[in-house]
Amino acid sequence: MKQKRRPHISEEKITEASWKLLSSEGIEQFTMRSLATELHIQAPTIYWYFKNKQILFQALANEVAREIIRDLPETGDWRERLVLSIQVIRQKLKKFPCSAQILIKSRPESDYLQLFECLLQMIEPTQLSDKQKFSYVSHVFNFVIHYAIDEYEQRLLHLTLEDEGSSEINLSQFSLIERMHDAQLFNLVGSDEMFESGLSLLLDGIEQRVIDSLRGTI
Repeated sequence: MKQKRRPHISEEKITEASWKLLSSEGIEQFTMRSLATELHIQAPTIYWYFKNKQILFQALANEVAREIIRDLPETGDWRERLVLSIQVIRQKLKKFPCSAQILIKSRPESDYLQLFECLLQMIEPTQLSDKQKFSYVSHVFNFVIHYAIDEYEQRLLHLTLEDEGSSEINLSQFSLIERMHDAQLFNLVGSDEMFESGLSLLLDGIEQRVIDSLRGTI
């Protein structure tokens, strides 16, 4: 009895096509059938390598985690390293379309756990408790992930509103919102400036806890 041979394709080609499809169609429209069309193959061919979409997403999440780990800083104090690490994470999330959503949807495996371990090691030299270290690193990491997701959703909303040709909302009854809208502050939503502001707020809070721990006030 002849043994079945795998079709002439590779995991690398499948993952490359997955990123391309995510960029053009978004995660909502991503299916194994549309991926097969992108690769010019039959859908069952993909199942030789990935039994389902969740396992494929897991492979994509692991790839992103490895890419991030590779570029993490190795020198500097805890705050400097965290700031640089967050910049790396954000750059990688922009490089790989919908990767923030994929990380959220995927089960933590060795690559993801190694990434989190690297971030924890940066804050390990402080006098914070393990509970604080775990919580604060989680807060910072989740901030970056969810900011990327919010940017994605804002782009979709903007495109939807453009297509529908929605009219302006009357803000006259909301004096503070109207004042800020007139000052074009709503343009900050999803911007680098707002990201940096939120990040600074988080890191300033952590730094104060580090100072308090050295003084023995917590």
